[in-house]
Amino acid sequence: MATANPNVLLVVLDSVRARNTSLHGYRRETTPRLDAFADRATTYRQARAPGIHSLASHASIFSGAHVAAHGLTSHGAQIDPGRTVWADLADRGYDTGFFTPNAVVTRSSNFGDAFDTVVGPKERQSAPFPDALSPSTVENINDTSYVDYLRLSLTSGRPIRSLVNGAAELAYDRLDRFAVDESGATYVPEFLDWHADRSGPWAACLNLMDAHYPYVPDDEHDRWGGSYLQRLHRETRGPYSTTFLSGEYLWKLRAFEALYDGAIRQADAHVDRLLGALRERGELDDTLVVVTSDHGEGFGEPSELEPTVELVDHSWGISEEVTHVPLVVKYPGQTEGRTVDRPATLTRFPAVVRAAVDGEGAAEADATDGDRSFAPDGPVLVSTERVTSPSEELPDACPNPERYAGPWRAVYEWRDGAVWKFSRRGDSALTQVIPNALERQVIERDEDVTSEVFDAIEPDPTVAAGNRDLDADVQSHLKELGYL
Repeated sequence: MATANPNVLLVVLDSVRARNTSLHGYRRETTPRLDAFADRATTYRQARAPGIHSLASHASIFSGAHVAAHGLTSHGAQIDPGRTVWADLADRGYDTGFFTPNAVVTRSSNFGDAFDTVVGPKERQSAPFPDALSPSTVENINDTSYVDYLRLSLTSGRPIRSLVNGAAELAYDRLDRFAVDESGATYVPEFLDWHADRSGPWAACLNLMDAHYPYVPDDEHDRWGGSYLQRLHRETRGPYSTTFLSGEYLWKLRAFEALYDGAIRQADAHVDRLLGALRERGELDDTLVVVTSDHGEGFGEPSELEPTVELVDHSWGISEEVTHVPLVVKYPGQTEGRTVDRPATLTRFPAVVRAAVDGEGAAEADATDGDRSFAPDGPVLVSTERVTSPSEELPDACPNPERYAGPWRAVYEWRDGAVWKFSRRGDSALTQVIPNALERQVIERDEDVTSEVFDAIEPDPTVAAGNRDLDADVQSHLKELGYL
């Protein structure tokens, strides 16, 4: 029978795309623990993120509004905390917590305001000597060579300190005493300590950045990369969304996928530790557990919608590499594994949570329809406004930057037992059938489903609460994470 006041746990494996998980048949065993957990949970095999970057997707996951409706797309965008499912849970007597090193959703924006407790990102020193020149204080650093930085340092008035800052930041070769561990090895214990102090129902979100750029898995999990790729990765300066549009060889980015796979395996191990601890404490069975990702990642794959555009991290595009995400859900009391093949969306998270809290569990019923399901009766929508100002945001070396301009939009529908995808950017349109995370088929069909669906979306002004100006430290932190 359904559990009264079940706990709620949302685990977001930031940047993990479905096609690189063994859960979805990937050739490398990247998610063995999640695969095992799925044996007693519900796997949505056709899940899509609401957007292609953290802030927009989290806004949809927390509020239930489509990206095209809430409009929270810039790094400084603010959400109305009272409009989130976490506020609803707090009103019902739940303790709420947010655990993440992701500065986009805690420092540049205010998403943490929706929670009682927020942990992360950890305090860090962006440069060993804050009073000296550093890469983060140099204007147009992406167009500045090592020789240029050396010249600037020697004439800065603090040459030695400036050179040390450059060694620490420009080469991503930080001195150990200045490093901060922002992996799941830090945030899973933080959550478990918080959990140990709860005496009533609780609801928490963990956003783990192990698979996010930079791709630096521990040696234990780096099964497919190795020392050469690790060094090459350190030497290839980011943000990659500008680096690889400025003449850097794309083969490097494609090679870094091996490091990314190890980082996914590392995140998978942290999830196993998290769920294992809840099981030992006797709380896993009575908890709604949702393990997913907020978007995927691009490694130089050509966009099928715009073939002259290559996907780099999650900065533009609407291809499956950045939209298709894993989604494994264990409903309160669930003990048998199930799979759902219909298109699913993380925008359904608030509805699923409310259904579980209201007692509509899935212990005896197949949670593939109604409010309990992440698969809606209608279409699934994904969109991004990126890139909004290509000529300003992209490097001067990028030819024809307007081809990266948003909005990029996609609509997924369930037709005749298959997932159909309709995507559009400007005058470019594409229709595909998506059998799974590894395959897709282009369909010659002139049907403008995307415009019809998106034109019908009404703006939802209740979700947004203004915009915040970003200070230099926050901008530096975002640059380290590879953001434009």
